[in-house]
Amino acid sequence: MKRWQISESIMVGVFLALSGGFMDAYSYINRGKVFANAETGNIILMTLKICEGKFLDSINYLIPILSFAIGVAICEIIKYRKEKINIIHWRQIIVVFEIAAFVFVAFLPQDMNQIANSIISMISGIQFATFPKVRGTAMATTMCTGNLKSGTQNLYRGIKTNDKSALEKGLYYYICIFVFVIGTMMGYFAVNFFAEKAILFAAGMMTVIFLIMFKEFEN
Repeated sequence: MKRWQISESIMVGVFLALSGGFMDAYSYINRGKVFANAETGNIILMTLKICEGKFLDSINYLIPILSFAIGVAICEIIKYRKEKINIIHWRQIIVVFEIAAFVFVAFLPQDMNQIANSIISMISGIQFATFPKVRGTAMATTMCTGNLKSGTQNLYRGIKTNDKSALEKGLYYYICIFVFVIGTMMGYFAVNFFAEKAILFAAGMMTVIFLIMFKEFEN
């Protein structure tokens, strides 16, 4: 039986997808209708504001776009310095950083939504770059477009050629989308009850991931 690095395990992938859906619901519903994860949407909205001549409003969407890129850069910096980290896995350090950032956002008032969204987008970029695979399959846990494409392609290939491996990959993609949707629903109800503090649920999800990662491999 093949062994998978725990960072690529199904359990970690589930919590990442839950967190991904939760972040988008939280930022959109509670932080000024900005997508934390879907930078394509933010780019479109920013461009439309520019076309309307609302240049100051466009900054509201530019900030999360830049923050996402900064998050990816942070992941790369930590990853390439991992040889100096011996106490815990470098991915766990990133997860701790994410948890701290979520907690910080939970206590930001509504008049600091731009800061809140920039932090969440940065976390999204970090997560996207830190956990790029589930069981060896490239998969995004912070957005769904690529997963929908790849899942459909693999399911078609699996059904047409009776390739069980392709079918399995296709199911993984669609399961990831389904879990993302569940995370979005959780975000919706959590925001209605807990407002800004709802993001603490995402911090709890990342805490579970941090603990899971003390195990090195999954069968």
